[in-house]
Amino acid sequence: MRLFAFLICYGLIVLTTTHMILYLNYHALGYTWTTVFKFILNTIDFKIFLGSWIGLLIVFFYPSPSQSPSSKLFR
Repeated sequence: MRLFAFLICYGLIVLTTTHMILYLNYHALGYTWTTVFKFILNTIDFKIFLGSWIGLLIVFFYPSPSQSPSSKLFR
């Protein structure tokens, strides 16, 4: 389950980061940097990015059990 959560969070981080990098092209269209960054901070991509980082930190730092639950069945 932890591996699945890691892969989902990591994939979402990569996906949303590439979208936010693409949003930086708005500067080439004539928008100021402050307008571009305000836009990025208000998109759903940024919110998913933050949520994925929180999920990834939980996966890494939440202690896992020292034994798997199925190992107690075979004693």
